[in-house]
Amino acid sequence: MKGIEVFPPFKEFYKLMKRMSLFAASFIFAAVFAASAIAQPGAGKIGWIDTAAFQDDKEGITRYINALKALKAEMAPRNKELADIQAKGISLAEEFDKLSKSTVPVDRNVLATKQDEIQKLQREYEFKSKELEAAAQKRGAEVLGPIQSDIFKVLQDWAKTKGYNVVFDIAALANDKMNALIVLDPSVDVTKDFVTFYNARPPSTAGTSVPK
Repeated sequence: MKGIEVFPPFKEFYKLMKRMSLFAASFIFAAVFAASAIAQPGAGKIGWIDTAAFQDDKEGITRYINALKALKAEMAPRNKELADIQAKGISLAEEFDKLSKSTVPVDRNVLATKQDEIQKLQREYEFKSKELEAAAQKRGAEVLGPIQSDIFKVLQDWAKTKGYNVVFDIAALANDKMNALIVLDPSVDVTKDFVTFYNARPPSTAGTSVPK
């Protein structure tokens, strides 16, 4: 009897979170501020920001990090359920493989039963994996969406007040297939400056002016 497929590597929940990156639309900052620069002739500063750093536990945006943690905690039971299904399936697959290669005669009905159990778990795993992904994306939009919108609005106001005509999002640039990142001058990295400003703002004061 032929062997069965081993379960695919378990999809850790953080991989789902990664797909819900803070600003998925490539060049969203670059496009907005480049347009602003064109519309407003004259000297202006150019900077870059790493939106991926907004998720950093130590140096990221507190509200966003807390929302991510809450989302992970909410999905944790379903995530564990998937892990348990996978572990059981792999264990059964190993048993099946050992029995099928045994030099001692094995009842074909026993092998057939184990194979049916594994295939059933495989289907359950795939179904629940898709369910988890859909649920994570839906809740991610609900939980993270408002914070993302607020961060983007504040960043626009912050950049304008600070005199930046263009701010590039290097997280988006780094993910581009064209490998657009060639040279980055650390002196124009405004990530920490903006994160510090945003974290110091009360959540209800989105329109707070930016100190110069």
